[in-house]
Amino acid sequence: MIVATWNVNSIKVRLPNVLQYLKQFRPDILALQETKSLDENFPEEEIKAAGYNCYFCGQKTYNGVAIISKAECTNVEFNPIVIDKSEIRSIAGTYADTKIINVYVVNGQEVGAEKYLHKLNWLKKLNSYAESSLKEYKKLIILGDFNIAPTDDDVFDVGKTKEQILCSTKERLSLTELLKLGLYDIFNDFNFPAKTFSWWDYRGGAFHRNIGYRIDLILGSKPIQSNCSEYIIDKETRHKSWCPKEPRTSDHAPVRVIINE
Repeated sequence: MIVATWNVNSIKVRLPNVLQYLKQFRPDILALQETKSLDENFPEEEIKAAGYNCYFCGQKTYNGVAIISKAECTNVEFNPIVIDKSEIRSIAGTYADTKIINVYVVNGQEVGAEKYLHKLNWLKKLNSYAESSLKEYKKLIILGDFNIAPTDDDVFDVGKTKEQILCSTKERLSLTELLKLGLYDIFNDFNFPAKTFSWWDYRGGAFHRNIGYRIDLILGSKPIQSNCSEYIIDKETRHKSWCPKEPRTSDHAPVRVIINE
């Protein structure tokens, strides 16, 4: 089973990229974040024409999530992790015997800001939802844009990012508490070179200078983690030549795993 996650930074703009990704890599599940689309505007027909089902919830201009799948998902929950009902940041569904939770975690703006406290509260809700999900499903995947770099190894410069947003102690502690429930950051089971990232700012040539963060994560319960044979960060999608129909790229690269069933 191939499972992927991608913050597309607008499904309207990035639809050609998504369709190319589905054609090239044929994931069983593709979780999207930051779709920035009202439900009535989501390109459901185009995705169905590519041979996929899609489940989505979104809002104009901000946030929004979707699960795209070869087979039908069941028990779909739209925005199950919520503090502010105006924010659409999560979607969950069951694919065969595996529960998939797709999240777009609050950015937090800056440490100590009101939005930072909102982020910590949102993460508490996520942890509670994950705990209840693990009681029901042995196979659980939580994936998406976590807006947290798990360790100092996941940032471009430890000195510049220390106790800054995405890297603060409290954010990382929230992620650690999530993992303690019985989840694994599957990235850690593979030998990646230093400074392997999934997000680079559009500005300042950050991608070409590899000034980035690893914030797009795939977490799995033990049955998922122990059967994962490959972990890939599809950096080529950041090159403008990758999708000739839409040379504008997302600032995130997709992350993909292969799970032996």
